[in-house]
Amino acid sequence: MAECIAQLALNFHPTHPITVAFDAPHISSDGGALLLRQMDDRLGLSERLAALLPDERDPRKVQHDRREQLRQRLYQIALGYADCNDADRLRQDPVLKSVCDRPPYAAGLSSQPTLSRLEKAVDVGRLRALVGEIEEP
Repeated sequence: MAECIAQLALNFHPTHPITVAFDAPHISSDGGALLLRQMDDRLGLSERLAALLPDERDPRKVQHDRREQLRQRLYQIALGYADCNDADRLRQDPVLKSVCDRPPYAAGLSSQPTLSRLEKAVDVGRLRALVGEIEEP
């Protein structure tokens, strides 16, 4: 008989341990985000892409850095939330916040208008660089 794992510890969050319990007191339909984060860390995708995006915003007013925004947008798309409008509902999701390095009880992730500004800040030349970075082995 297979032995069940009661809990699983993930060590990607910089300040808070993430423990996944399988006893179902609180169920999230987006638990796959935890696996996405693990793969993102292994591939370094969001880190490489964020390094290619200029951030011309006033640093004193920035609440969401580019890597957090990219993670949020990439993970939402991978989880089936391709429409940026979903960000307003998902920005408070504790699992999504955790995989974007925010504590589950912290302020929400980027809103839909903030993510739309991110997408509009990428010109054609920058988009080519991003696509080239993804296609590189």
